[in-house]
Amino acid sequence: MSHRRRPGPRAAVPVFAFLTLLLAGIAASADAPDPAAMIARVRRLAAPDFAGRGNGTPEALAAADSIRAWFERAGLAPASAAGWFQDFPLTGEDCAGREGRNVLGLLPGRGDLAGEVVILGAHYDHLGRRDDPAPGEIDHYPGAEDNASGVAVLCELARLLAAGPDPDAGPRRGCLFAAFAGEEIGRQGSLALAEAPRTVGGRVVAMLNLDSVGRLRDSRLYIGGLGTSNVWRPLIGEVAAGHDLVLELSDRDWDASDHVSFAAAGVPVLFLFTGPHPEYHSPADVWDLVPPEGLARVAAFARDLAAALLERPGAPVFTDAASPGPAAARPADGRKRSWLGSIPDFVEGVEGVRLAGTMPGSPAAEAGLAKGDVLVGFAGETVADLEDLTRLLYAHGTGETVTVTVLREGERRDFRITLRDRPR
Repeated sequence: MSHRRRPGPRAAVPVFAFLTLLLAGIAASADAPDPAAMIARVRRLAAPDFAGRGNGTPEALAAADSIRAWFERAGLAPASAAGWFQDFPLTGEDCAGREGRNVLGLLPGRGDLAGEVVILGAHYDHLGRRDDPAPGEIDHYPGAEDNASGVAVLCELARLLAAGPDPDAGPRRGCLFAAFAGEEIGRQGSLALAEAPRTVGGRVVAMLNLDSVGRLRDSRLYIGGLGTSNVWRPLIGEVAAGHDLVLELSDRDWDASDHVSFAAAGVPVLFLFTGPHPEYHSPADVWDLVPPEGLARVAAFARDLAAALLERPGAPVFTDAASPGPAAARPADGRKRSWLGSIPDFVEGVEGVRLAGTMPGSPAAEAGLAKGDVLVGFAGETVADLEDLTRLLYAHGTGETVTVTVLREGERRDFRITLRDRPR
């Protein structure tokens, strides 16, 4: 998921880490997600020799080769006559002259629905190498949860959907499995695909995005983008009945991942996400903090959701009813947002912004803001939602001291906080 955060300390690898695979290892079958296979993919993508999968690097291209092999092993076909890859020029001062590479595999449709395509996507790029590691510290950003976890689930969905049902069954849409590069530098890979529809093998009717789905806690799965089609809530309700998950549903498509590229092109989207955590965009986002059982539960839900979408008679109709979200709060003059370091919970139905925690070493953490606080005021203005908070962080510059008001166990509390630049 996009937006760079302050590097944190490296998480200690437990002595018993290898037992994770053994405990997760149930026999793979055609209709059940394989947690051992998924955690093995997470571990591989987060390995030191992939060096954080920085865009335009040899390590990122090597990761793309691994994903191609996983797609092929799952039973997919190359998405076009050009093969498995969609190469595109990267932009930005750090990437000028380099190429990004999307990995695209196709599960063809059949019958009357064969001309329509659903995209299942996840980005595989991450932040690459660190600029200033201390002696003995990890020298890259592993990106295990963000977003090796999404790619691991994506490859498992390819295996499950390619394995069934019987080829003589009824009509089914085609399914394009897309592992995107360039998400961390402005969704460049998904934009390249959204702008080249001939690559996908049919008319795109929906896009499901898996970004940071490896840290399922308290059975909570966040799903955004419901405002992009009126079919999403009833469809998700039908699928959810077979899963013991607490679904946090949002009409907003949020502005931080690859589904936004397709929503902007008029495609209905859904965004699956297991929630924020302090290791986000830090060297501590390591593979052994990703529980295999959680991956399996997310994969089982996503499989049923995708299968229902592939076979339902009518294609979802795009609507523009979603709230504009934090992206709308960005000023047109390009000024930078100051850094507070709060981690939003993304739950709807709360007046204000409920916090899932704070980033270590951030102004919010140093001032004493904590998980469960509901931020309702900032610099004398009311904060009704995340869009309000984002707008105010752009309006108040670094070095400025502001009063932040939160509700904590029903009591209003004020904190004086000095804003800073977001660390690189």
